[in-house]
Amino acid sequence: MRIKVSGVNIPLTPDKRAYAEYRVFTSIAQHELRIRSVDVVIRRESAPNGSFLCKVLVDLGSSGHIKTQARAVHPTAAIDRAAGRIAWLFSRRAGQGFSLKSPGFSL
Repeated sequence: MRIKVSGVNIPLTPDKRAYAEYRVFTSIAQHELRIRSVDVVIRRESAPNGSFLCKVLVDLGSSGHIKTQARAVHPTAAIDRAAGRIAWLFSRRAGQGFSLKSPGFSL
């Protein structure tokens, strides 16, 4: 599985890139064989509060794609939220029971 992390309007340090790759990979690793690629985009919003937005798009090849986004005041918090949501969307698509209290989902 290929995970591409990019930043828009923010410098993407190697630490932030590695963190995003790790969080997204661990949240969807059990579905690795179904995933063709993952694109993660992190950017600073132009809103007055200056929050960060993390978008995740998972390409499932002929099965379609799964996408989500999350906002937070810090880039790692936005990454955490988006990774949790993508895990929840995968389990929902697979019809598995998934609790919002599980470690894969963070608010």
